[in-house]
Amino acid sequence: MIYFSKIGEGMRIKRIILLYFFVFIVVTVINPTVSSTYSQSQEEITQYIIDVSKDIYRSIPKPDPSILYSSKGEVRLKLFLSPWGELKDVYISESSDNRELDNLCLNTVWMYKRYQPFPEALGSEDLWIDVPIIFDIDSSRIHSNNMSRAKSRDILRASPSTSLGINSASREVTNLGINDAVDIALENHMAAKIAQEEIELAKLKIREARRGLYPAATLNYLETTGKTAGTTQDFTDKEYKLKFEYPLYYGWRLKYAVEQAMSNLKASTSNYDKTLQDLRAEVESAFYAYMASKMDVKLHKALLEETSNVFTGAKKRLELGLITRAEFLQLESQMQQINYQVISSENTLAMAKLTLAQAVNAKGGEKAIEIIDKEPGKDLEPIVVNVTLEECTDLAFRSRPDLKAKGYMLEFNDYERKITESKNQLRVDLTGTYGKSGGAYQTEHLDMGNDWYLGLKVTKPLGGNTLSTTFTKDKTSQKHGQTTRTESVSKSIEYGLLDGLQHFSEEKSAEIGYKKAKDELEQAKDSIVREVKESYLNYKKGLIQIMTNLNKIKYREEEFKIIKARAELNDVSLSELIQAYMSLTDEKAYYVEALGSLYQSLAKLNKATGYALFLDDESFKLANTK
Repeated sequence: MIYFSKIGEGMRIKRIILLYFFVFIVVTVINPTVSSTYSQSQEEITQYIIDVSKDIYRSIPKPDPSILYSSKGEVRLKLFLSPWGELKDVYISESSDNRELDNLCLNTVWMYKRYQPFPEALGSEDLWIDVPIIFDIDSSRIHSNNMSRAKSRDILRASPSTSLGINSASREVTNLGINDAVDIALENHMAAKIAQEEIELAKLKIREARRGLYPAATLNYLETTGKTAGTTQDFTDKEYKLKFEYPLYYGWRLKYAVEQAMSNLKASTSNYDKTLQDLRAEVESAFYAYMASKMDVKLHKALLEETSNVFTGAKKRLELGLITRAEFLQLESQMQQINYQVISSENTLAMAKLTLAQAVNAKGGEKAIEIIDKEPGKDLEPIVVNVTLEECTDLAFRSRPDLKAKGYMLEFNDYERKITESKNQLRVDLTGTYGKSGGAYQTEHLDMGNDWYLGLKVTKPLGGNTLSTTFTKDKTSQKHGQTTRTESVSKSIEYGLLDGLQHFSEEKSAEIGYKKAKDELEQAKDSIVREVKESYLNYKKGLIQIMTNLNKIKYREEEFKIIKARAELNDVSLSELIQAYMSLTDEKAYYVEALGSLYQSLAKLNKATGYALFLDDESFKLANTK
């Protein structure tokens, strides 16, 4: 049975916020830029810590209740993270007083593949982040002992025993197998694997961009042997040196390149999340269609079983001459119609099963369905979500990964504009070498002396031309045929004619890319508004349809009771009794169809909000929207 609650998760999040409020002070000390925008960064840092805590919490295998009860239900971890979410170290800063629970959390942190990149408020340096993992022990006890009391507030229940013929006493709270189906789908989902590879590629791009901030160095060794042109005499020259190149000033271009690479990583991460959510939405839609088809088959088989008994009795009555031949033929026609409905519902179930298997993937589809079918009594029930359209839209704008990806790509293109503009600024390069060299004839002793070279180059684009000036100074040791060291100073000026025309096209291209990214972001916002509104209205429409179906079922049930009582008194014909059975089953089938559509629209609404509306933990739960 579906359990629908927001208490446990909401309390856990509130406790995290209250317990770790001091993190803002620590981060402010580490990163002074946070203090200047404290009111804005406070919310970003809080949300980041909550998101990381939730990611870890959801990945932790469910501990045995005895482990939770023997602990204080809280573990505090110190995570050493890079700005792009790479875990470098972790330790337990405060134990839960249960070693098994501590190790479970610690192992989960190390096994977790991808942490979220830092928000801007945390800066671009590696940081120790204090992350709490809080287990709600009290809610776990209440959940196991008082399930029916918790669920009664948020579930609009149909009467299972009278409406759908299902024994409600045998039901248990279950995730309906949806999480298993999604997990299996992810195992071989190529788009998700490609998106993961794009994240790894983005991390490499960050490393490359950071490398550009530091000097480039090379080691060089050269040995030359030969003969002089005059008197034939062998000689040998040797040198080894360290060469370095350092960009002293590039007009913030290198810094912008790092920031651009960070934006690219964030966009890749959001695209990965979008891929997962698209896959989950596809699996959910197929899953709920399959569940509704199973319920429909169960209804029609129950109808066939009930009416078969009536038809068997009709045969005996026909033999005894208690009913007419025409009445029996009417009953026979009705039974054929019922058989057709059973076959039709089974065919629909087979197609729904195939669709679900394909949505999961070709290799694991059958395995997923076996898991889903493993436990009986997992029928759907209507759910009422007390959330407004405005709240859903707000959640979508804050949580949709595709919208975040578009925002990060706008940042990416903005940095591209800045990089292009900075190419028109002054550029200063420092180069140099240091090492030893020497040369001597074969009859002489080879002595190695110190060599060094230092050069400074200043370049400034002027329109489509380039002006550059160079100053170099070097000192080398004596070579063969020389008696002293050599030292020189060089100065040069160079003016390149029309060698920088590509700058204009690069600048125009960057501006077009920024405008396109901005337009795509606005289009994404408009699309999200339409998607949220459409799915929300479809959900509300589904609720109204469900209520209508339930009222019709109640009417048909009362009608059936009256006809059945009259049939026992031989006041109505058996064909009228079977017709009442069929009418009641038809209404239940309409209800099941509406229920499947309701869940599909609910899944679409959940996806439209960026999976922020619900927290899927063994059941649907309403998230804290405040």
